[in-house]
Amino acid sequence: MDMTQQKVTCLMESSIDGRLDESRWSVLYDSNGEGEPDVYYETKAKLNPELSILGKETILHHHCSIPFKSDTHTKIKDPKPFLGIRENAEMTAVFDSKGSIAYENNEIWGSTLLVILGEDTASEEYLEFLRKKEISFTFAGKDGHDIKKALKSLYSDFGIKNVLLCGGGILNGSFLKLGLIDELYLVLYPGIDGLSGVKSIFEYEGKEGEKPCDGQSLELLSCDVVRAGVVLLRYRFHFYSI
Repeated sequence: MDMTQQKVTCLMESSIDGRLDESRWSVLYDSNGEGEPDVYYETKAKLNPELSILGKETILHHHCSIPFKSDTHTKIKDPKPFLGIRENAEMTAVFDSKGSIAYENNEIWGSTLLVILGEDTASEEYLEFLRKKEISFTFAGKDGHDIKKALKSLYSDFGIKNVLLCGGGILNGSFLKLGLIDELYLVLYPGIDGLSGVKSIFEYEGKEGEKPCDGQSLELLSCDVVRAGVVLLRYRFHFYSI
């Protein structure tokens, strides 16, 4: 299949200094009494993705913090994708190389869950746990970090063409480094975090001196002041040889 038909859009919300922990943002200045707008979810609904991608830490923080436990760890013999029961049009995929989260069922925030694992890092016990819960899964190479292989499987095995990347910053940074993002929607909350070291929109974990955005430039497609000072920016990525 032609992977060029698959589009990856990144949607994030941050303070104006690019920080992600909304509990730390300064208080909203709302002179017109409009209330804090939910621009992020309004934008996501308009984008209507087939599948949203999240990192493990985001899920642990916002959805399920129960760890998967097993007395044994059997190496996966034949790593093949598994399609569980899919009752929702939208799917949510979680990168979790080792298979560390004990989900209650195969639904997450009104969508169908899909877990992306490592062929050598997850276990047969975890695969059996997912099968019993009818939770779909696929693989991102041996260590669970081969994003291109995961996207290829999402396309060929699950028919996913429209992907929405929703963070966190480390996962976004990995996609950025590989040049896999086609568009970026950034919801800017009119507040500040201000503290050094707090997670930001892109957090590529590379070596000193690396430039994960080399060979890429951004074209501003739109800039909308929504309400209560919240701004929605839309960018298209362009790629060039360096």
